[in-house]
Amino acid sequence: MNQLLSSLRSQLLQAQQFLPSLLVDCFEREPILPGTVYTLRRKCGKLSCHCGRGELHESTVLSYRGQGRPQNITPAPEHLESLRNLTEYYRRCRKARAQLVRWQKQLLKLVDELAAVRVQLGEAEFRRLATPPARKPRSSRS
Repeated sequence: MNQLLSSLRSQLLQAQQFLPSLLVDCFEREPILPGTVYTLRRKCGKLSCHCGRGELHESTVLSYRGQGRPQNITPAPEHLESLRNLTEYYRRCRKARAQLVRWQKQLLKLVDELAAVRVQLGEAEFRRLATPPARKPRSSRS
């Protein structure tokens, strides 16, 4: 039982050491933008256009959920790099948050296991203390 306690405590200490590396992306100062910059390919619908033969029209868009509704915005070419950075920072932040959630679940599982073992030890100690001492048989005097 003590070996199990020691093992759980070691695992808990190891898990705790990961926190600083998980928080690095959360401490960044750059603004973030929830969205994605990608290349949109589509047909225009004109019969004589090259897109009808499979060569689709391309445009780079920002897919952004602003003001409560999704929007596809075609930004100016000179703004594309900045927008890519803003959306990349957002993805990093969300990824860091997801890793923190997984880490927290792992940490809570270890804490719960540690508490369960300690409860077992406490109950054993309680049983030992609550059991009345065995009475010695009285010696019979003749």
